[in-house]
Amino acid sequence: MSSTTTRKFDRMQSMDYGRLTRVLGRPPIFPDWLRKHMPSFPEAAHRIQWTSRYTSAGAVWPVHDLIFNDILLWLLPTHVLTLWIKLMVVLSVLIAMLVYALMNQGHFAAALLVATIVAWLYYQRRVITLPGKTWMDPTIPGINRLAMHVPLRLFDSVEYARRAACMPQLVALNDKMELAPNVYRLDDLKWRFSLQDTAEEALRLVHAQEVLEYSAIKVPSNWTLQGFRDRPIYTNQKYPFPCQPPLVPHENPTGIYYLEFATPWSLQDATTDYTLLFHGVESACYVFLNQHFVGFSKDSRLPFEFDVTPFLQTTNILQVVVMRWSDGSYVEDQDHWWMAGIHRSVELIRRSSAADVLDYVVQADASGHLTCAVDLRGNMHPNRVLQMKLYNDLQLSADGDEWKPQSCLLTKGYALSPADHHVTLAADMDPSLLELWTAETPNLYTLVVELLQDGRVVQVESCRVGFRTVDIHDGAVHVNGRPITVCGMNRHEHDPDHGKVVSLDRMKQDICLLKQNNFNTVRTSHYPVHSSFYRLCDYYGLYVEDEANIETHGMKPMGRLAHDWGWENTFVSRITRMVHRDRNHACIIFWSLGNEAGRGRNFWKARNLVKQLDLSRPVVYESGGALAEGTGRTELTDVICTMYPVIPRTIKLATRPDEDRPVILCEYSHAMGNSNGNLHYYWNAFWDKDLPRLRGGCIWDMIDQGLRLDDGKGGYYFGYGGDFGDEINDLQFCINGMFSPDREPHPAVSEIKYLQQPVAFSVNHNIDVVVDGSSASVVLQARNRYTFRDLSHLAWSWNLTSNRSTEPIHCGFFDLPSRHDDHDVVIILDAVVGKVRVLEQSRPKRGNKYFLNIRGSLAKDESWAPEGHLLVQEQFKVKFTGTKKPVQPIQTHVVEKAMLKVHENESKIVVTASDKAFASIDIEKGTLTEYHPGETNLLAGSARANFTRAATDNDRGGMELALDFIFPFKVDMLFEKIWGIEDFSFYSHWKRAGLTECSPPTISCSNTKVTVEREKVDVVGVYSVNNARNKVQLFQMTIHFRLFCDKRVCVAYHVVPQHSLRKTTSLPRVGVNMQLDGSLSHIQYYGRGPHENYPDRKASAEFGVYNTTPEDMGYLKYVVPSENGSRSDCEWISFRAENKEGLCIVCKDDDNTEGNFSCSASLYSNSELDAATHTCDLPDRKEGTIHVNIDHRLMGLGGDNSWFPVVYPEFRVKPNQDYRFQVWYIPLKSPDDASVVASDRSSFE
Repeated sequence: MSSTTTRKFDRMQSMDYGRLTRVLGRPPIFPDWLRKHMPSFPEAAHRIQWTSRYTSAGAVWPVHDLIFNDILLWLLPTHVLTLWIKLMVVLSVLIAMLVYALMNQGHFAAALLVATIVAWLYYQRRVITLPGKTWMDPTIPGINRLAMHVPLRLFDSVEYARRAACMPQLVALNDKMELAPNVYRLDDLKWRFSLQDTAEEALRLVHAQEVLEYSAIKVPSNWTLQGFRDRPIYTNQKYPFPCQPPLVPHENPTGIYYLEFATPWSLQDATTDYTLLFHGVESACYVFLNQHFVGFSKDSRLPFEFDVTPFLQTTNILQVVVMRWSDGSYVEDQDHWWMAGIHRSVELIRRSSAADVLDYVVQADASGHLTCAVDLRGNMHPNRVLQMKLYNDLQLSADGDEWKPQSCLLTKGYALSPADHHVTLAADMDPSLLELWTAETPNLYTLVVELLQDGRVVQVESCRVGFRTVDIHDGAVHVNGRPITVCGMNRHEHDPDHGKVVSLDRMKQDICLLKQNNFNTVRTSHYPVHSSFYRLCDYYGLYVEDEANIETHGMKPMGRLAHDWGWENTFVSRITRMVHRDRNHACIIFWSLGNEAGRGRNFWKARNLVKQLDLSRPVVYESGGALAEGTGRTELTDVICTMYPVIPRTIKLATRPDEDRPVILCEYSHAMGNSNGNLHYYWNAFWDKDLPRLRGGCIWDMIDQGLRLDDGKGGYYFGYGGDFGDEINDLQFCINGMFSPDREPHPAVSEIKYLQQPVAFSVNHNIDVVVDGSSASVVLQARNRYTFRDLSHLAWSWNLTSNRSTEPIHCGFFDLPSRHDDHDVVIILDAVVGKVRVLEQSRPKRGNKYFLNIRGSLAKDESWAPEGHLLVQEQFKVKFTGTKKPVQPIQTHVVEKAMLKVHENESKIVVTASDKAFASIDIEKGTLTEYHPGETNLLAGSARANFTRAATDNDRGGMELALDFIFPFKVDMLFEKIWGIEDFSFYSHWKRAGLTECSPPTISCSNTKVTVEREKVDVVGVYSVNNARNKVQLFQMTIHFRLFCDKRVCVAYHVVPQHSLRKTTSLPRVGVNMQLDGSLSHIQYYGRGPHENYPDRKASAEFGVYNTTPEDMGYLKYVVPSENGSRSDCEWISFRAENKEGLCIVCKDDDNTEGNFSCSASLYSNSELDAATHTCDLPDRKEGTIHVNIDHRLMGLGGDNSWFPVVYPEFRVKPNQDYRFQVWYIPLKSPDDASVVASDRSSFE
């Protein structure tokens, strides 16, 4: 093989951007120059199509952010050299002025200048002492670190290497199977720990070898969660210390880790090398072995390795000095917990003199072309052979306990010469015989790199390989030649008990949860995660956007460090080292340069180097193009990856005529608390074939990042920013996941699962089933949304339900052709015809409603879910025609009628029936205070008009949050005067108007009128609803109570918002709140369910009759309690006691026509939920008073983001229109069917 063919194919010729960069002060963007200087590549290299991002038309290239950063480079220097230049320039000017003053005998001026010089030197004292403190020098990311490479295990047999490749963890000698005899894991040994107040003191103690008092500590762990005198800190974008890069506080908690261990191997062979590998340390550390300095490293999320051959002994003392804060902290401001410590494994590795493989890079594309580029140490031994082998081994379980070795498909060898340092082994497989890797079909092979010397195996490395190609063309990201839609999720590494230490079981749980809920992509926000996670994504099948450990969210402007040449090493090393470690994983289809760090020369250089290292994947990056948040469409990214655009802007991005890049939202739908409204709008656009460049996005984010705390009552709650004594914090902004810290799905998961489901059903028109004889059928259109998979793995069923029962009328099965194209599906309903006729013959006056429910579930076990797991659901309303007319009226409830009497005083009206009180009205407040349809008062409190709700996190998000980020002082009032209040939070509007739970409005009566007839009583009152604080009128309200002799009660409301609310963006709600007796805990309703849903988050909630309880209907697992548990589009809700008696409640429009309402029932009042900041603030209740909300109108949740009021107009409760509605209270006896009572028109006459 020639020397040309042995070079690594992905090594690019260097591009000399230097001259243009120096002239422009920024990277060139001229496409002709770039194309001219792009080197040619072998055909095996995958190309990313050139797009208009390289032209001035398509790229966002406003220079204001770069100009600001260039100016600030000197005004606010951020590294040692520029700090010293600034120090000396100012000092020189002051000294010159002093000399001038002395020469002119200006003694007072001279004295003042001397004082100024002293003050300047005192102010700059930390800068003066900065040299030598590497933890505050961004030009030094590490000392003595070995070059980054893919994980190496140095196996000594092919069999062990193949077995280990099919396991998720990186194996070691002290694992149960002992597959890697040359890797010794130092975890779980007797580590000891001492925490010091400063880095200087810790280093002094180690150098002086002073005897310290150590405490036991677990490794890996975060010491902030191990009971030491330090604490976790949460911030979103602000730094937890003064922002003066690269300086960090002098009071810098620094841990000294101490470990005594014995070398597990003989040290007699002097030619053997030993290295010490740390997989993750936060945030910087010095390493000492046997009192010798080994090395230094920064970057909390990537491994680093040191050569310890000269220092290793039979018995050893390892000391690791870990600084909590370093200059690296400035680029790790990542909307997560600031922790500290050795949070990933530590390994001692033995490398024999003949084990020369230093790195190997695998490229396997969909055409069958396989390339393995190997880096080697120099070795003069003549008889060395390098072999690449490919096996079709089967990994049968995620944990690797089950596997099935298969035959070797390929062997490729190369005889090494002493001069060979870079060797490329290439082969072409028959693509027709290959099973390609995708997230839907994660087919993997085992690749083995074997080094032999004199016919003896001296080193073996292995990894799992997936054949697949990623490229961009026609405005879409293609995998294996087909465009994909990204159903994505952002994921932090988080465990509620262990912080940044995430177990294999937790990783598997996360991936399975994503797969089970129809996600196909994960973004490793905002750093590279544990190596095992990528191995698991390879196995289960998840696309991965691998993101570099860079975010400078708290910098103002964000790009100051990205454009500062003093930080080049920091940026470039973090990005390129990530690529070096992870590039053999098939699951990774994007490289991300980082997050929210602006743009500048450092990113451009890093991007170029990434393209040199790997042309097989697009490079993406959200930030840049603005002083604060990024645009997502600068010259740095191959994909437009804007974060949090609202729906109109999302569509605009996908239809810009000057763009041809795909649009994939790197973050959207901020899942903070009860959120994720409007998801259906996003997915209607993502699936729209008329928007071919709009290809999905990643929700923010997966897990509520709460930390478990003892509540002092035998339970626990989840803490967030400020709960640990951390004074600088961003409160609950880390509680923004679709799953709880314990991975329990929040209700919004059902919504996104439905919207992303892999098969869509539709009908061209309403389903009218004509029953002719005994046969009937329905025709549906089915669309397979899978890109690569047919539907043979799914089993299909249907059931027919009605508004009359919780049980289906009939269930059946059907077959769906295993095809990729759209096709019709015929569902035979013959079996239901007779049952429908029976129901129709006894239907209530308002008729029956029927629903056809489609279900698609796994036909057999998958690696990520068991057989029967539901993946697809759909519901269609069905109308049956041609049935016989009813021959007998349905039997409705019968209530004995009695003569009504009224007893009235100044504030109360009591209505009696047969001389027994059955209802009481507080005429001053317009509330129903008692209701006795039987022997028991069903009301535990009053039923009153309600306009407030327990504020959600989104309700509290508005312009005030953005202003707090931009300005160090409050400017809210100034902003209001200049630009108005429209963009401020809904909660601020409600607080101003007096519509909050902590200060609810007051109600006063102006006049009442009572009319008594034999069979009904009418009480009409006119009320004023006022701001409790300033008495300003908010609403004028007319309430009409009508009480019937059969003990039904109708309360009609006419609500007229007043002029004082004209600037309020939306009312929280318009409805009724009541407290029911705790015995009425058996709840049944007809509406959307079974899970919580809201006007703007209800696509997945199907119509039906559902049974529930107050404990289950309310959702109390939001870490921060708030409005919860609502059910939309309800027609009735009933509450019954054990004896089946109770009441049915119906909310109707005032014209007595059919109308839907929202309802909720909980054991906690709205005011209790609003006041609680943690779940532990709520009393522990299993029973008691039931707090019920009946909402004529309820504002949606929003969720496009949580810092602006993003509830769309159609989901707002407008403050400039009247509201008319009726609430009916209908008594129920034991035999009464609530569905019939609520559907009977006579109940409302």
